[in-house]
Amino acid sequence: MTWPNLTPRQQAMLIDSEPDDVTGTEGVGIELRTGADYAVAKALERWNLGHRQGPGGFLPGMYWNDATGLAVRAAIHGKGS
Repeated sequence: MTWPNLTPRQQAMLIDSEPDDVTGTEGVGIELRTGADYAVAKALERWNLGHRQGPGGFLPGMYWNDATGLAVRAAIHGKGS
């Protein structure tokens, strides 16, 4: 599997978003606390590696990984990053 050239912060956000304990495949949300967090989440969203809910959403300030993001996470985590 190939994946985009992710920054260390983008990789960290993908790794922090672990699969859930029910299905083992769904992404777990990460709270976005700073403007830098939003920028990272927006970049991951542009790569189609999850989505975010900005201020004003049902769960404001969250990044949610998805199946593709979890696959990239597994590849990154597997290579020791």
